[in-house]
Amino acid sequence: MDMQYAYHHSNTLLCRPGFWQSCFAAFGFVPVIRPPPMIRHYHSDLLSRPCSNSITLFAVNKIHDKSSESHLIDTIPNVDLTSQPRIAIVGGGIAGVTAANALSKKLSSNNITAKIVIFEGDEYGSTNEVNFTNHQQPSWLAATARNANTICPGASMHVMSQRKTLFKIMKDTVREWYEERLEMIQRRLQKNHLATDHLLRSDNFQHPPPYFALHLLRCLGTSASWEERATFLTFLTSFLKTSLFCTEHDVHERGKLIHQLAKSNRVLFLEAINSSDGLASKTGLSRGFISLYRNKQDAVHDFEEGKSYGEEFSLLSYEEAVKLEPRIQNLPINEEVVAVHRRADYTADCAVFIKDLTNRITHEYGVEYKSGLKGEIQGITAAKYAIEDSRSIIGSKALATDPVAKKQRFSLRTKDGRSHDFDFVVLAAGINTPLFARMLSIGDSCPTYPLRGYSLTMYSDKLSAEETKAASSKNLLNQPIKIDDMYCSSVGANMARIAGFGELVGYRDKATNVPSVAPRVLTRYGKTLFPESKIKEANALQCFRPLSPDDLPIVGPVHSVPGVFIHSGHGTLGWTLCLATSECLATALTDEIVGIKQAEIFHLPGDISIERAQLSPDRFM
Repeated sequence: MDMQYAYHHSNTLLCRPGFWQSCFAAFGFVPVIRPPPMIRHYHSDLLSRPCSNSITLFAVNKIHDKSSESHLIDTIPNVDLTSQPRIAIVGGGIAGVTAANALSKKLSSNNITAKIVIFEGDEYGSTNEVNFTNHQQPSWLAATARNANTICPGASMHVMSQRKTLFKIMKDTVREWYEERLEMIQRRLQKNHLATDHLLRSDNFQHPPPYFALHLLRCLGTSASWEERATFLTFLTSFLKTSLFCTEHDVHERGKLIHQLAKSNRVLFLEAINSSDGLASKTGLSRGFISLYRNKQDAVHDFEEGKSYGEEFSLLSYEEAVKLEPRIQNLPINEEVVAVHRRADYTADCAVFIKDLTNRITHEYGVEYKSGLKGEIQGITAAKYAIEDSRSIIGSKALATDPVAKKQRFSLRTKDGRSHDFDFVVLAAGINTPLFARMLSIGDSCPTYPLRGYSLTMYSDKLSAEETKAASSKNLLNQPIKIDDMYCSSVGANMARIAGFGELVGYRDKATNVPSVAPRVLTRYGKTLFPESKIKEANALQCFRPLSPDDLPIVGPVHSVPGVFIHSGHGTLGWTLCLATSECLATALTDEIVGIKQAEIFHLPGDISIERAQLSPDRFM
């Protein structure tokens, strides 16, 4: 058998075609067995072989001189297709469930049966269902249950990571601090009957409220753990680098990419709705969205931008907007307000959709969903161990001369004290994804950070005669509304939800007592739009979203730790992007399982093509 020699800092070996010349040039003098032709040409006939074949391949690790850390050059992991690949998905919200759905379908189409388990730490994750008739509030803490329920490709191209956003964050932070102090003074004066209810500038509808807030002491102070501080610093470094040094072209290209994903997501969403009987009515599906602008210049800019992206936009006068949604006239804003009607945006109950999708994949594909103590992950470890039988089996032939292979395996420890072993791990845990990534020493590959928002669910039982007659077939709002960066939507005949704000205040369990003007502002807008509703400021719920430093989702394998994949960083666009990005994840993971060399392009429904490198976790390295 032919021999080549290559020197390498580790003793790990790779039997993969097309790699030997580069291996020889880069490394030097350790013996490597040259694979026979049947292995060298396995790519061409792998898909025609039965899926019961066992494929054992080897990995090469490259040690970088600067950091002495092990990074994979080119990976095809050991996968024995005679047994089920074991895949853990950490996170049972929209990112995790859509990933499990896409992966189940992709593997099934390749005649591969896998064991897929979703781990969700919130006990309400798998059972969450809000009863609007009983005026319930969502118990599930995930953004999946507390978002604005809007799928908005028409607004997806607007990115945050640019220079003007940095100035807005600083401006809004100072303004919010000022407003909070005034509110404190006002309450003290009101207690002594010395003030009315309109002292604050944010109580004046002629001034849009602050959207951003940055609480550095909460992100870096003593209330944050070392790991939480590290994730903030990692995020902040990448966010500042992206925002300060990007050009207008960079911003446009990132917005264009996000919009491409959103277009494909819309196609997949409509396919899913149409494939399930009654899901459209259960989710309160509606089409169309009205975005209100305080000046015509901004409206015309967004209208022309949307048209350039191929969206169905139309410019509306104030009167035309009121005809589409009469409650707009309740807002005491100047009638010079101009509106853009985004006709191809949708509204649907995200939590109901995910609940339905969870039921489908558990019944059709045998996916397990563990929640509560059984689903709360407390530790993830990766370990390499030698395979007892060092022989590779390709088809029916055994190569006894093959060296001992190394497998990457993962152990997940849950709060109930049990350990679970898996071949692959998908980190899709929303805001907690970077904390799990740091357990595997890959924190730099997932530089996301929680962005706190608020949502307020309102109920109205005093419907007009016409509304009561049509209650079973329409939502409380004819068309969702966007005003001052707040989204107001409805997915039920007697309910509406208003949501917004973006605050960097640390992680959820440490941020509950961090003050914000958001609950007060949402309550004021809600009472104005729905004067018949009994709205309490205390009902405003925190909603945390995983913000990526460059606005792009983080999707794909982490090559420094083979077998780990990330599906996170969707920010405020989880409902608008997750179905599409889950297809990307499923393609990448399936390619790795079956041993196909990964192409450079993801091909998505809607005739969309996305470069893998643009979403890869490795882009931050």
